[in-house]
Order: sequence, then C-alpha cells, then structure tokens
Amino acid sequence: MLLAGDIGGTKTVLALFDESNPKSILKEQRYVSKDYEGLDVIVRKFLKDNPCEVISACFGVAGPVDNGKCKTTNLPWMVDEAVLTECVGTKKTRVINDLEAMAWSIEILDKDDMVCIHKGREIDDNRGVIAAGTGLGEAGIWYGTRYHPFGSEGGHADFSPKSHEEDALLSFLRNKFQNVSWERVLSGPGIENIFEFLVNTYREKPAEHVVEKMKEEIPAAVITAAALARECPACIRTMDMFVGLYGAEAGNLALKLMAFGGMYIGGGIAPKILPLLDSDTFRDAFLRKGRFRDALSRIPIYVIMTSKAPLLGAAHVADLLAHDQPIF
Repeated sequence: MLLAGDIGGTKTVLALFDESNPKSILKEQRYVSKDYEGLDVIVRKFLKDNPCEVISACFGVAGPVDNGKCKTTNLPWMVDEAVLTECVGTKKTRVINDLEAMAWSIEILDKDDMVCIHKGREIDDNRGVIAAGTGLGEAGIWYGTRYHPFGSEGGHADFSPKSHEEDALLSFLRNKFQNVSWERVLSGPGIENIFEFLVNTYREKPAEHVVEKMKEEIPAAVITAAALARECPACIRTMDMFVGLYGAEAGNLALKLMAFGGMYIGGGIAPKILPLLDSDTFRDAFLRKGRFRDALSRIPIYVIMTSKAPLLGAAHVADLLAHDQPIF
C-alpha cells in the first residue's frame, strides 16, 4: 500500500492507495487537525484502524519543511519525518510542503480536474501554483530535463497594494497585524479582513441577514455565498477586491518563476468562486504588469477543481519512492 497525507490548518486527510495504481484511493479518512496533538497521533490512529503493510509514504504539510521537519504555520505542531518513519514502518517516508504536493499532482490530474480561464500558449516550461484556503500557498515547477516541483513560503511575502483603495486596506491591516503578508488578504481569513475593512471604514454597508448569518457560520463562506448570489453590496465588493488581489499575486508569481508553462490556481476557495475567477477582474489584474503584459498574456491559467490534488500529489511522490525514483 501507498500512504499519502494532505495536512492543513483545518483538516488532515490520510489515504491508502493501490501501489499498482497510485490514483486509486482504497481508503480515505478526514480528521479535524486541531483536535489532535500532532500528525504522528493521527497516523498511528489511521493505521490502527486500517492495518496494512505500507511500502512508502508521503505527507504534504502546510508549512516550511527543513531537513524533514516542519513547524506548521497554522497549527501548534512539529512534524518530524523521522517520527513518521517510525510510525509508518518504512524508510521510504517523506514530508514535503503541501503546495509542493499539489504541484506534484499537475502531471497526473485528468483534464476534467481543471478548468482553463485563460488560454495562453501551451509550451513545456516552468509552471507556478498558487492556492488560497486556510492560508496562502505558493509553489513552482522547474522545467529542465524533467519537471521538478518545489515549495515556497511566498504567501508570507509582504502585501503590495496597486491602488489607493488597496493602500488604505494595507494601512487598515497594519493596525491589526505586526506584518501584513499576502496571506492576510488571500485566504479564508483574508476574505474576512477585506470585508471588515470595507465595513469598518464605511465604504460599504452589509446586508443585515448576512451579518446575522456570519454569527452562526464561517464568515468567509457566508461572504462568498452572498457575493455569488449578488445579495449584499459589501460582500460583492469584498470578493471583487479579493479576486483582483488574487490575479495580481498570481501574476507576481508568474513573473518571478517565468512560468510560461502555465499558472495553476488551487486551494479550497478557487473551485467555489470559479465564476468570479473566470473574469476580466482576475485576468486584468494578472496582466497588469506594465511592459510585461504581453509576455504574461501568453501564459495559460488553470483552476484546479478537485480538492484531492495535494493528496494525489503526495501519492505520486510515494509511488516514486516505492520505485526508487528521484524526487529531489
């Protein structure tokens, strides 16, 4: 069996895959991450409930991985590859960044798993992956003799406004956070931050039923749903800003990586707001890079529609490990 994991600030998903078909999930289990003291506790529980021989394993973890160790960004965990190796029972165990895991999935996803929102030009070249969810992840895929995914912590780079209103947003958030990173505006909590800015600075007045609903449900989900239904001006404007910022940072990443092979938009939010991303608001922000507008216009942009991309990418790495193929 192959064991793969997708570990985020909100949920941890573990799955067993058929070693002869690393896209075939035999058993999958979801856990609420904050309910456990660490990933090793979850892995032990999963394997106790699903006894089997694991020949290789890979875990995509939301946070920077250094020498097999990761202090998770949005959880009080220290994930240690050596500890997980002992839990799983095979030396073919790896811990990688969660966006690196998502990047590993690009080569094995089906066409139905992605939607193209900007055609561009299809060529073999570097690629970029950006994903807003509980946090903001970014990764690259270097193209040399083969594709080689690598993780980054670009989501924690400084937020850079491109308009007077975004200048005001930055100033507002500086009163709330010691450092205002892109993750503070491009994530589930980021949606809430933008909404709070618009409402608290009297730029927009929210619909009363939306405010009441936010008390009972996840605010970002309520804001998103109200914007898609066009039933709250504050929510509509929040998501308009969010989509413009998403396009801008995706364009920034594309320039930094020279990602002429394509940009891929992943994470839990993108599939839910596809009609908003497939828009001139997103594309214009992506392309608005002065003299490099024409260059960026040649980059195809895809939205990853399956939530299983990080899990499938981790399984792909586990499969490579099982067959002694290089991954680094």
